[in-house]
Amino acid sequence: MASELPDVSEIRARTLEKLGRRPCLWQCDVARALLKGDRDIVCISGTGSGKTLTFWMPLLFRPDGIQVIITPLNLLGIQNQYELASLKIPAIALSGESASLDNFKAAGTLPHGVVVLNPELAFGHISCQEWIWKNSSFTSRIISIVWDEAHCVKAWGKFRPDLATSGRLRSMLPLKTPYLIPSATLPPLDKADVLNILQARQHNLLLIQRSNDRPNVYLTVRKLQYPMSSFKDLDFLVPSDWTPERSDIRIPRFVVFFDNIEESIKAAERLRTRLTKKFCDRVVWFNSDNTPDFREETTSEFRDHKIYGLYCTDSFGMGVDISDIEVIVQWRVTCPMNALWQRFGRAARGAGKEAIAVLLAEP
Repeated sequence: MASELPDVSEIRARTLEKLGRRPCLWQCDVARALLKGDRDIVCISGTGSGKTLTFWMPLLFRPDGIQVIITPLNLLGIQNQYELASLKIPAIALSGESASLDNFKAAGTLPHGVVVLNPELAFGHISCQEWIWKNSSFTSRIISIVWDEAHCVKAWGKFRPDLATSGRLRSMLPLKTPYLIPSATLPPLDKADVLNILQARQHNLLLIQRSNDRPNVYLTVRKLQYPMSSFKDLDFLVPSDWTPERSDIRIPRFVVFFDNIEESIKAAERLRTRLTKKFCDRVVWFNSDNTPDFREETTSEFRDHKIYGLYCTDSFGMGVDISDIEVIVQWRVTCPMNALWQRFGRAARGAGKEAIAVLLAEP
């Protein structure tokens, strides 16, 4: 009932008390709508603006509630689990490596908290059907299904069929289970396609749309000056007069995005030649060919400033929350504008931080 819903001041006070953050009005509106539970919600807001906080806020008012997060990247699930542990919210993040019967049982009997799944587990694992979707004691306590990085439902559906057919989940859930559909990049045509794929309830949809501008990220386009196979246009990432002994010159924290794994490795090897042998392994390539353990460890090392920078694909990207990346580079014009904006959005996510985003374009 609406009269039983917490008001904005209550939501703000409890979120500040329990999660240590004072939410904005739009975040309170999302949480309030999820708690009311009578419609689906689309939330479009810039990268790093606090969409993820809205996933957890409803749990503060539902002591038996469950939030189910369906994420396209296992790395995001692991990140969520770590964040929730620091907030003392129980969470289970399941991936291919952890998809055991015991873990699905644990998820299905979780008394309160968060369950994170990727689409392949959500729709393709028999234990998920048994312990999650067909478990009425679990589904009756779901506050919402969160389709994290919702633009991927369309963008990645061509090569991940479980995303393309994710609308079937609607028939597995209690009729009024709300969907939260968040993204920083969901223009009208893409939004319409995503809503259709998910079978969202469009007759009574709440749309919260904010600017996805990042005024603290300064954009520039540079024409490639050297043969592309030389990757010399990336040499600026390591200042020419840098040496380990000089404290007045440092290498900025950087991420370079590629749409070709082989190119990213060759480019990283090139930049390593500008470093001394002791420091060359502080430039790392990061892609889907790496093991999950390697990707998790590398992300942790980058967060802890043990690595200068990454040469990567979208395996490192959306939603990954590292606060102080100073330079983002897109190597060549090889991705759609939405993907480019997501990649540039990895920069300067911390309060008061600034960064440069560079598109290196072919002549």
